[in-house]
Amino acid sequence: MKGAVTRLLLLMILLAIISRAQVLRADSGTSVTLAAGALLLCGLFAGKVAKGFGLPRLTGYLLVGVAVGPYALGFIPGEGVKGLDLVKGLAVSLIALVAGTELRLGLIRRVGARVALLCAAVCAVTFAVCFGATLALKPVLPFLAPLTMPQALAVSALMSTVVVSFSPTVTIAIVQETRARGSFTEFLMALVIIGDLLVMVAFALAAGMTRASFGGGFDVAGLLGGVGWELFGSVVVGGVLAVAMLVYMRGVKRELPLFLVGLSFAAAEGGTRLHLSPLLVSLAAGALIVNLDEREGERIHHAIQQAGLPVFALFFAAAGAGLKLDALVTVGPAALLLVVLRGAAIWFACRRFAPASDPRLKEYLWMGLISQAGVTFGLAALVSRTFPSFGPQVEVLIVAMITAHELVGPVLTRRALTASGEVRTDEAPGTA
Repeated sequence: MKGAVTRLLLLMILLAIISRAQVLRADSGTSVTLAAGALLLCGLFAGKVAKGFGLPRLTGYLLVGVAVGPYALGFIPGEGVKGLDLVKGLAVSLIALVAGTELRLGLIRRVGARVALLCAAVCAVTFAVCFGATLALKPVLPFLAPLTMPQALAVSALMSTVVVSFSPTVTIAIVQETRARGSFTEFLMALVIIGDLLVMVAFALAAGMTRASFGGGFDVAGLLGGVGWELFGSVVVGGVLAVAMLVYMRGVKRELPLFLVGLSFAAAEGGTRLHLSPLLVSLAAGALIVNLDEREGERIHHAIQQAGLPVFALFFAAAGAGLKLDALVTVGPAALLLVVLRGAAIWFACRRFAPASDPRLKEYLWMGLISQAGVTFGLAALVSRTFPSFGPQVEVLIVAMITAHELVGPVLTRRALTASGEVRTDEAPGTA
């Protein structure tokens, strides 16, 4: 505890220095460079402080990002945070690559069917609850009130689909930090990954129906083609990346962490430009490698542990800095209601439908499903761009929910893993 207090004091001194640097910002480089440097330093310190207080490092990254971001103390300018999107894409790709190395065929055979059934049940119950609540709020939500009933139904379905999504990035980061291993951890990771795949497909269908309800026509062929390209195209590109990695790892055998960072950056940028899912590209690459050559999969796992800490610290600190606290003021009550209902729906679905063979799933699994981050941010932004008449207001409401989920989700995920008894006490160096 004494060490944590000392680090907290050092962090406050660091924040004071940054506040002075803000005055000299014009001579200190671009706003993006300043934001990256400041968030990295603060994030690394805050992670240690959070660990000293028994919290996940990730929570420290997020909280210090919120504190120094443009919506709180304002030490980091908004344009600087926006310029860090490249880092966010890189971090998601690295995390997905690690997650892929956990998807061994043996695991899929053991828990695949049970995970898929429970995932479908959790998503269905959560969607039904959020859809009903959103529709009931139609008279008080400014973007729903003027719509016709068919339009309101379509928009409610679209928003509820986004709200259902989970956060593989947060879950995998916490698993990396705690070095949790076991059947409960495997089940949780598989569920959040499969859940987000289901959400991506459902989102494409809901977006098509919403477009049709506003007179844009329901293009079935285009819809199926877009979904098919994003899912199957991502898997194919991920397979190509996996082959490239194996060739490098067996032939060059040097500077693997640097090579993986470069390749993950290319996957993130290239995937976005080709309208693929960077998360799915890296996930498929990691899964293929570990099932072709388990030893090389382990090498990737350890290499990202060595190289990933600064990237993860910067990613989650930037995510915290980007949380729009002012959104909580404007749509706070509706967002809070939906946060509570979503949490209750997930809890009920896990208690009701989780396999009885492992009582820990019924008791603790729901806590690992509360977080939301990258995928939800991306889908909310897509709603805003695709439907400019109401999308920006939907995005504000969803971001307000993400803010609440990001603050409590990592803590709950760690608590679930701890309660399951699968957390290792000797934390790995270089983890998030």
